[in-house]
Amino acid sequence: MKNNKNLLIISLITTISLFIYLTVHHYSVKLGLGGNALCSINSKINCDAAALSSFSEFFNTPISITGSIFHIILLGFVFFYKLEWIEPTRYLKQTVRIMTLIAVATSIVMGLISVTVIKVACPFCVATYLFSFLNLYLGWNYIETEDRSHFDYLQYFSQYKSHLISVIAVPFISWIIAGMIHENFGLNEILKMVPEKVAQWRNSQSYTFDIEVGLGMNKSPTAKATLVEFADFKCPHCRTASLTLDSFIKGHPEVQFIYKPFPLDGTCNTSNQMQKGDGSRCTLAAWALCAEKISSQGWNMHHWIFEHQEELMSMTDLKPLLPKIQKDLQIDPQALTTCADSSETYETIRKSSEEGNQAQVSGTPTIYLNGKKLPYGHIIDILQAAVKEVN
Repeated sequence: MKNNKNLLIISLITTISLFIYLTVHHYSVKLGLGGNALCSINSKINCDAAALSSFSEFFNTPISITGSIFHIILLGFVFFYKLEWIEPTRYLKQTVRIMTLIAVATSIVMGLISVTVIKVACPFCVATYLFSFLNLYLGWNYIETEDRSHFDYLQYFSQYKSHLISVIAVPFISWIIAGMIHENFGLNEILKMVPEKVAQWRNSQSYTFDIEVGLGMNKSPTAKATLVEFADFKCPHCRTASLTLDSFIKGHPEVQFIYKPFPLDGTCNTSNQMQKGDGSRCTLAAWALCAEKISSQGWNMHHWIFEHQEELMSMTDLKPLLPKIQKDLQIDPQALTTCADSSETYETIRKSSEEGNQAQVSGTPTIYLNGKKLPYGHIIDILQAAVKEVN
């Protein structure tokens, strides 16, 4: 029995640690900090995408914070029960049982949402689901009551109402903690911007874009929301935005996303005000388009270029990168070069840049939602609010 008590406490501490990690990860993704997490393996197993789904928060409070507080209170009951700091009555035992059942029920609901709605699995989230079942098993066996007499609910809700109050207080405590985090990291200021930027988007001029020009994700003729991004592969802000946009799109399969190359180089950009550069920005755009054409790896090339952006920023001759691309992406260098140098590819890039110029793109990244410019569209709260209005 003693081992069971220790196992339950260890299991609850592990569960809390997982929720704390998910909370830190949630805010790091939301703030656009860092790259893909270690649990972001592909489009289907991706906790970055899960962190940015519409189900990751409730009233601007991450579910992970609520999970942390809930299990901290549960751990308190179990720990105090073990040390006999509180009276080990059958009512306390029943509270622990009910809380472990609530955790399991919540895990089942969130798991079903991940499978049927978001269609993205988060490994650390799955771990919390599994531990909720383990906590139920250990709690049910460890806190076993020998008293089989009638359970007096009136006594429970009067004399032991503090148990009920503790559980009910979980969302309020979570909301307060989330508010403190928002204040500390400036998220409240971002939230204040949301109505203004969404209103600007709503009232802005509408443009028509060819969704066949560029790289497409979640392409669907019936999509209610279509995001179009004009970006340059050597633009540091575009790299930062790409991390957020990629995670957001993977967490919102109902949103169609089109990446349109907009090299800041007059060599391939049709803008009269664009000065000619060394052509490397045009080459990178061509590589992304050709990787898609040759082996359907446009997005892999997109990610690869941004991951190596720091290395290639000072490069004018990109050919030394071809062996590494061949090794990492298994794309034939000769086929890639032939395609990238073709007039057809450069015409596609010029067409993409012409669309951007007609839509008054003045810098990168510039994001449009359903043809209308969305100011600060790479900021998650603004993006989520605008997309929610469309859907």
